[in-house]
This record gives sequence, C-alpha cells and structure tokens, in this order.
Amino acid sequence: MHLAILTAIVVGVFTFLIVRSLRNAKQTALPDNRSKHEAFVNADEFDEMVLETSHKTPVMVDFYAEWCGPCRNLTPLLAKFADDYQGAFLLAKVDVDKNEQLSQRFGIRAMPTVLLFRDGKSVERFTGAKLPHSIQYILTKHGIHEPKAAASNREDLQE
Repeated sequence: MHLAILTAIVVGVFTFLIVRSLRNAKQTALPDNRSKHEAFVNADEFDEMVLETSHKTPVMVDFYAEWCGPCRNLTPLLAKFADDYQGAFLLAKVDVDKNEQLSQRFGIRAMPTVLLFRDGKSVERFTGAKLPHSIQYILTKHGIHEPKAAASNREDLQE
C-alpha cells in the first residue's frame, strides 16, 4: 500500500515538473519577430541560400540556439537591422542544435556567433551579443549602408 502511494506521488511530481518545463520552454523561446529580409536556413540549403546569394547581396548568418540567453537578446536586434537596412543584406538564421554539421564546418563553439558572407566567403565574425553601434560599425566597414530614410527616421526619434 505504501509503495503504491509513494509511486503515485513520484509520478505526480515528475508529471508536474515535465509540464512546467514544457510551459517554460514555450515562454523562453526566441521571439519570432522576423524581418522579411530574414530566413531560417538548414544544412541542405546553406550553400545555395548563403554562399551563392552572397555573390549578389551580403548575407549575415546568425548561429543561435533556442536555449541561449544572449541569442534571445541578439535575435530581435539583428531582425531590426535587417528591416532597417531594407535588403542591403540578408539575415540567415541557423539553429546549431538542428544543424551540427554547419556548426562544425564553420568552427562555431559559442552562441550566438554571427558570420558575414560576401562573394561566397566569410569576411567578418563576432561572438556574443553586441550593442547596436557595434553591429552598425561592422556593416559599414563592409560597405553595407542603411537607406537614408531609415537613418533619418531613427535620428528624428532620438531628438
């Protein structure tokens, strides 16, 4: 009798913990505030969507993980840059947990890691969350400029 009660309590506690864990996972998932200049990319389509596209348009690749705290800070910032720059570069998102071969191929050891591709090659790399001015500096350094209308709108908001 005591064994049955103990088993019922253990099963109940584990069920509660699993349900709570699933509920928390939904609440802490990366925000889905994608830009129309952003796409999720997997290993099968990486060469075409990133390397080939980078011959025409620079591609910023964000290697992220759902469980990564700094990724949750960087994701909306990169999406905003992709929107503000209105196609001056494309943002590709790679989930490292679902694309381990890409992580190995590009030596990704920490998240988030962002690579900028031009002409089929990685020309810039940074790891960790960055402040907006740091990202803007990297883009400008590689000849990627924000359209004047978007920049002047941001200046108007700051005044």
